[in-house]
Amino acid sequence: MISSILSRNNLYRLIFSFVLFFAGFVSQSSSGRIDSLMEIVKSVQSPDSLLFEAHFRLAWELKSTRPTQALESGREALRLAEKMGNERRIADALSHIGVIQWQMGNFSMALDYHLEALSIYERIGNDIGIARSNTNIGIIFSDQSHYEKALEYFFRSLGLYEQENHSTGMAAVLNNIGMVYEHQRDYDLAEQYHLRSLELKKTENDEKGMAFSFNNLGLVQQGKNNYEKAMEYFYKSLEIRIQLNDRREIANTSSNLGYLFFLLEDSENSGKYLNQALSYYIDVDDKSGIAKTYNYLGRLYLQEGQLTLARQSFNESLEIAKEIGLNRMVSENYANLAKLMAQLSDYRRAFEYQQNFINSRDSIYNEESRRKIIELQLMYDHEKKESEIQLSRKNEQISLLSTQRDRLLRNFLIAGVVLILISLFLLYNRFLIAKNANVLLENQKDEISKTNQKLLSLNQSLMEQKMKFEELNHQLNISNIKLTESERNLIEINATKDKFFSIISHDLRNPFAAIVSFSRILKRDISNLTAEELKELALELDKSVLKINNLLENLLQWSRTQTGKIRFKPEYIAIHEIVKDNINLFKNNAKEKKIKLVDAVDDNIPVWADKNMTDTVIRNLLSNALKYTDSGGEIVLESKIQDHKVFISVKDNGVGMTEESKAKIFRVDTLHSTYGTMDEKGSGLGLLLCKEFIEKQGGEITFESELGKGSVFTFSLPLENFEENKVHNHRNDKA
Repeated sequence: MISSILSRNNLYRLIFSFVLFFAGFVSQSSSGRIDSLMEIVKSVQSPDSLLFEAHFRLAWELKSTRPTQALESGREALRLAEKMGNERRIADALSHIGVIQWQMGNFSMALDYHLEALSIYERIGNDIGIARSNTNIGIIFSDQSHYEKALEYFFRSLGLYEQENHSTGMAAVLNNIGMVYEHQRDYDLAEQYHLRSLELKKTENDEKGMAFSFNNLGLVQQGKNNYEKAMEYFYKSLEIRIQLNDRREIANTSSNLGYLFFLLEDSENSGKYLNQALSYYIDVDDKSGIAKTYNYLGRLYLQEGQLTLARQSFNESLEIAKEIGLNRMVSENYANLAKLMAQLSDYRRAFEYQQNFINSRDSIYNEESRRKIIELQLMYDHEKKESEIQLSRKNEQISLLSTQRDRLLRNFLIAGVVLILISLFLLYNRFLIAKNANVLLENQKDEISKTNQKLLSLNQSLMEQKMKFEELNHQLNISNIKLTESERNLIEINATKDKFFSIISHDLRNPFAAIVSFSRILKRDISNLTAEELKELALELDKSVLKINNLLENLLQWSRTQTGKIRFKPEYIAIHEIVKDNINLFKNNAKEKKIKLVDAVDDNIPVWADKNMTDTVIRNLLSNALKYTDSGGEIVLESKIQDHKVFISVKDNGVGMTEESKAKIFRVDTLHSTYGTMDEKGSGLGLLLCKEFIEKQGGEITFESELGKGSVFTFSLPLENFEENKVHNHRNDKA
């Protein structure tokens, strides 16, 4: 059986090494919480309530790794709680300090703190606090082998937790009850309570509690000599405790594993785990654990025949056990030392140790007997004293009642006289107070009235000033608006002037120069020119005159729009007729450039528009398309109806426009001249005129153009008179 257990041990050691590798990560997380709490306690500006919580939590975080520092934080938390006068927090701090003292092996001090905490919890009616204190007191009695007393406190705590349905507390108490039965060697009952505790901890996902249960189940199985099952439980516990970085409990489980390997006579693993446990116990200053582990090491060395090391270990365990009052551990060390000295043939010392063992064993028995006698005596004294107190109280009550009866009448008479005198005094005093108060109120009333008059006058003055300021501000805003409008008008007028002079000085000069040149040729060479040359010269002269005519027409129309002299006369017109007239107008020009004109405008579309303005728009758009379309190209005029409007498009596949040119379209301040495919000169005035005429008729004009692919200009006109429709609809509403 032992060989089978040892073969399994290799697997467990592998798991243990793997978990130990990752323990550092948990330590970092815990270290982060501790660092955050340390920052709070160092802050001088933190309120007492926050400082209490920080010290309180820090004491709990450090209790297993740095118990001395944990004790300091616990005491500081207690001081702050007493300063705030909060009884629940005082009890919580006392409970924390008690736990830390218990972990450090100071059982007597721990018991005092827990009893004081219990008293406060009972006074304020905190059932969970009462249950927790009973649990802690039970643990102390259990550690001192007072098992019956421990069970009394544990079952009292369990009842309270069950009453509150507090599963975490129930799990902890069940675990402690199991440990007591384990110490009493009732292993079946111990296993039953440990398993109940484990199930609750699994439900709550309480990893720390599960580690305690696995550890204790391991001890139970060890007590039942089921070493294989014990080792399995111990390794489960150790794995969780390493992940939680609970150094004190890592030491406990390592110590248990070391002792289990001692029982299995596996000296190597036993020494490894016991020394590891000793290192952790020393690190957390757990004197009870140190004493127990030195005892285990002494027994291991004794088994291996290393008598010097065994003697040193037993002596270390003995000194610590004496220091902290572990009487059973003292007795056991004496017995082991007696056995060891006998093996060393030092029979004198062996006899001395054996005698000490007998004396300590008798002392333990006598102490237990004396304690039981004292407890009975104390109980008897308590009951006797309570009876005497109750009897004394009854006699005092009888005497008091008779005395009170005699005094009652006298006191009643005296009280009546005093009451009358006091009443008279109070009435007179109240009269004086009321009189003074009335005078004071009258004075205050006059002062308040004067102050109100001043405030009303000041408020009236402020209101008048506010109205003046608002009026000035309003006038200033109006002036700013007028100035802004004037500035914008001046800019537009200036741009109009610049454009006007640009056209006169540049765009009109070239055609007139051509006419002058042709007239000089005719004057000088008319007799020498052939009929064909005269015809060609007449044709060029006609083109120049036509350019001047178109430019002057656009210039005239544009100047009239700028001065507001052009008349807007909308009527229902057939848009197709205007398109057809303009196509016929430019038919020769298109034929000359071999450009195909396509009329795709619907024949039956009446629009509400000014005929002259619309004709000007179509003429300019068609002229531009012809000007910037290469020979052999195509110009398409299309129409569509959408949202009570007709949209007319003039689309060409000409040269298109650059991004710079597109940005200057429809802007009077950036008009610039461009040349057509046959060097036709353009001023940009026609498009500006198109935009103004379309917008005046309630439509809009847009364009799309891509360099090298052509342009599409689209404008919209209303299909009907919206103003007339509004009036008609209004009349229908009235009807």
